[in-house]
Amino acid sequence: MKYGWHATFMPKPLFGENGSGMHVHQSLSRDGKNAFFDPDDQYYLSPTAKAFIAGQLKHAREISPLFAQWVNSYKRLVPGYEAPTYLAWSRRNRSALIRVPLYHPGKEQATRAELRCPDPACNPYLCFAGMLHAGLEGIEHGYELPEPMEQNLYHLTPEEREKRGIEELPETLGEAIEIAAHSELVLRVLGEHTFKRFVEIKRQEWDEYRVQVTPWEVDKFLPVL
Repeated sequence: MKYGWHATFMPKPLFGENGSGMHVHQSLSRDGKNAFFDPDDQYYLSPTAKAFIAGQLKHAREISPLFAQWVNSYKRLVPGYEAPTYLAWSRRNRSALIRVPLYHPGKEQATRAELRCPDPACNPYLCFAGMLHAGLEGIEHGYELPEPMEQNLYHLTPEEREKRGIEELPETLGEAIEIAAHSELVLRVLGEHTFKRFVEIKRQEWDEYRVQVTPWEVDKFLPVL
């Protein structure tokens, strides 16, 4: 403020520019060791890590209103910018939802999964709880991790993505909250009371946004007499 600048944690503050993300690096420990590391795997990922990542990919659409809580959050999650929208994982490809940084010898403790869709406007208590539950669900039920997608997902046609079974995050808060409203996972994450209140508040927020007409929109579409 002293120099006339304004700091914001809004996910998408500027049109045409990359938004503000909150990439979350995750790993689990067991007996003081990284449970995600396996020296004999081609990707150096343990079965625990693979199932955890698979769980987050499978449930990402359900927990999206927990890591992207605002209407503005979904203006960041659009194809063509740095924010990921497609449910896939990779090692080098930053268009994927989850990135596993390359392994370097001697850095076993650094083996991790980077979830790249959350933004800094989220409630971290809800966001991290949803992420952890989704990952643990994968471990508990033995979800299988698909092959990594190392090519730029934005360059694939919708038909190619459909053929490979690659889904997409919800496009709006309205779509996201309706998916979450029918999710048993999100119900368990939040508990019945908080779940019902959260869905109610977010539906109201989406409805209020839908009926808004800004002065800019009014001026733009007024007929010229």
